[in-house]
Amino acid sequence: MLEGHNKRDKTHLINLIIRRSNSTPNFALLIGAGGSVSSGVRPTYKMIDEWRLQLHEQSKSEEPFEKWLLKQDWYKDEEEYSILFEKVYDQRSQRRIYIEECVKDARPSWGYIYLSNLIAHDYFNVVFTPNFDDLLHDTCFLYADLRPIVCAHDSAVADIRVTSARPKIIKLHGDFLYDSIKNTIRETETLEKNMRDKFMQFGREYGLVVIGYGGNDRSIMDILNTMLASGNYFPNGVYWCIRNKASKKLNRLMRQDNIYWVEIDGFDEFMAELHKCSGLALPTAVRDPFKETTEKMNRFILTGKNAKNPIIRSDIAKLAAHMKRFERIVSGKAPREESARLIPYLFLGETEYNHGKYEDAIPHFENALTQDPQDATVREKLYESYLYTGKYDKAVQLSERGIDLFPERASYYYDKVVALWYARKLETAIETINKAIAKIPSPLLYWCRSTLRRDTDKVKEALPDAEKALALDPSDNAFKINKAMILKRLDRVAEAKELFQEVLKESKSKYNLACTYAGLNDKKNMLNTLKKAIKEKKGRRVDARFDPDFADYREDPDFQKLVMAQSGKKRKVKEKSSGET
Repeated sequence: MLEGHNKRDKTHLINLIIRRSNSTPNFALLIGAGGSVSSGVRPTYKMIDEWRLQLHEQSKSEEPFEKWLLKQDWYKDEEEYSILFEKVYDQRSQRRIYIEECVKDARPSWGYIYLSNLIAHDYFNVVFTPNFDDLLHDTCFLYADLRPIVCAHDSAVADIRVTSARPKIIKLHGDFLYDSIKNTIRETETLEKNMRDKFMQFGREYGLVVIGYGGNDRSIMDILNTMLASGNYFPNGVYWCIRNKASKKLNRLMRQDNIYWVEIDGFDEFMAELHKCSGLALPTAVRDPFKETTEKMNRFILTGKNAKNPIIRSDIAKLAAHMKRFERIVSGKAPREESARLIPYLFLGETEYNHGKYEDAIPHFENALTQDPQDATVREKLYESYLYTGKYDKAVQLSERGIDLFPERASYYYDKVVALWYARKLETAIETINKAIAKIPSPLLYWCRSTLRRDTDKVKEALPDAEKALALDPSDNAFKINKAMILKRLDRVAEAKELFQEVLKESKSKYNLACTYAGLNDKKNMLNTLKKAIKEKKGRRVDARFDPDFADYREDPDFQKLVMAQSGKKRKVKEKSSGET
């Protein structure tokens, strides 16, 4: 638990960032992997889950996975990520290929769009990161018309000048494009000399804001500890943004002077608040993308209007023909299927979805899925909208198409089971989940089967699955609630209460907190918290109607009044240690 005396409010930090002298930034940034999760980069906890299962399979052990896992000396170690990465992939080149796979589908989230605009207006000029993705560089180029200096090599970082006006992105552990990336314990024990020296050089000029970084990397934490201990670095202090629990290394670092911690909702959310408080307008590429595109096309066409080369003239003619087709679309004279290519259906669907208008969102998401059949975000939001409006058969069909496309992903099997569950096709749901677990022994699926068994009064059968889910992911609060509910039903009240209290201390999900209060028989707090969860997301009404966590309240008139007010279908929110919900 972090000390309260060095806690600072996020509004305080935002004011420190904004109040500059002569447009000179007060802080450098250190962005960790948590900043990239909402952009589609595979989170660390998913990698760890995958590697644990892989190593159990390779061990040929006849012990059940959860018992085997408890005996491993690396289990829950601060360096578990690095240890497992090296165990599963022997060579740097193999690890590079894996990292490339993890980041290839990433697309910049709103947090990076806001940050790129803040960089363009000199609120930040230096960004350090142990990440391997190119999200910040791509966002700066695409949305803020910036070309930052990117350095991922120890030999090259020495040439970067503190006074350079160009934004600087310094990758502390290299780039996935090169075999020299560092991600195992031996590789990350120390920063390369030039990289360390440059980090310290910038530390004399700036304060440091840390966001999306858990502090489990020995090399970075060691150098931060040295710099803070000397008292000669970070003239504006170090501010560490935290969403979930702090690591042991971070707890130790917080004993130093000149370092503070700030509780935030997440990377995207903090950057949104900082951007709003700065008074900046969104970049033109985001605020008015059609104007931005038109201006670029005009400049492009004008540079070639007098071209004599026949190839260039031919391509300009093709472009002119395309522009005429675009004019037909704008004027409404083109066929619908031609104009549909230019409509951002995902954006339109999200707008309706975020206002709880799930029925109106469905056609937009269906069109968006036609535009990109493999878009996971579209599939998830369309699936949820089907559930929220009671279209369970369509939800089942959509999840089956997801299974066909991605047979290795547990989430689509889970989606199918939940849709069958909501449709009260319980026998089919149980048969489906059994087959899914035989293929993919995922904690998500164990949790799902346990909850399903509990809902069908098979409480004793539900306990082993609940324990397996928690063994695979001991930090998930939804898993803790499920096990606590089972223990309560088995009259193991003290054990159940202990788990419920853990969730109350750790969870930020209002829905999960409402479930916990239900388990503690605290009706007043349950109703108040559930009401807040429904305000955030109207679909939570049906979560509560179907969720066995609220079984004791289904006949309660106050509960019925709350959950029957409007239609909405979805599952309980899932929490992860990375902050993901």
